[in-house]
Amino acid sequence: MTFQMWSPFHCLFIISPFVLVIGFYFLFKRFDEKTLRVIGMYLSLIGIALLIGRNIEIYFKLNQINPEMIPLQICHLANFFLFFAFLLKSKVLFSTAFCFNLPAAFLSIVFADSLTNYATILNWQGMAYIWGHALIVAVVLWAYMNGMIHIDFKILRRTMWMVTSMFFLSIVVNNLFMKWMPGFVSNYFYTIIPQSGTPLELLYNIGKKTTILGMQLNPIYILLLLFVGLSVVFVFYGLYLILNKVRKLERSHYRLKAS
Repeated sequence: MTFQMWSPFHCLFIISPFVLVIGFYFLFKRFDEKTLRVIGMYLSLIGIALLIGRNIEIYFKLNQINPEMIPLQICHLANFFLFFAFLLKSKVLFSTAFCFNLPAAFLSIVFADSLTNYATILNWQGMAYIWGHALIVAVVLWAYMNGMIHIDFKILRRTMWMVTSMFFLSIVVNNLFMKWMPGFVSNYFYTIIPQSGTPLELLYNIGKKTTILGMQLNPIYILLLLFVGLSVVFVFYGLYLILNKVRKLERSHYRLKAS
């Protein structure tokens, strides 16, 4: 079974996270906060298990370790961020998941061009992409619906600092991995080349690849990509504030109605 962009299956893939989050909400709504956090950890572990299975499959196909097997891509990290967010009740990790990993995972669902390169999606790699991204979006939204995500401007600043640090670190890591593992492209955070079929290709074409301090990079693309990434974080913080205001208005309405 192959994947085709904008096919009925792709449309189903796009709505699947919202179906999952509704299912999670009604299935687990009677549990207390402590139990919900444990459930959140188990859901995150499912995503991590999908990653492990995917990496084992890639290893046996290539018979060697390559950058694709090391879970440092944005959506790969999301599973670990979510697990430790539930475990530690970390506001910064929840904020990073909501403002950064959530939009990145959903965009990977909408612009799922990389799935078209698979000979079949009926394998660990294909299923890990489909279910992994759907789970990230669904679990983050489910955590928000259960009041586990709390973001203020101080937490937002720490989130943006965390994202920026990981972004610049990925440039160094990508270049090191490509030297240590020649013949493979390391592209964490898409700082080397843009994901095909996405608007990031337009940003990449504005600049030009060069070598600075022994590292390959496109400086203009890097700066534009960072600006877009931080803008997305800020936009989703605004979305969080709007959703909170709507939630408060609904609660006030129910109180007035009850009285």
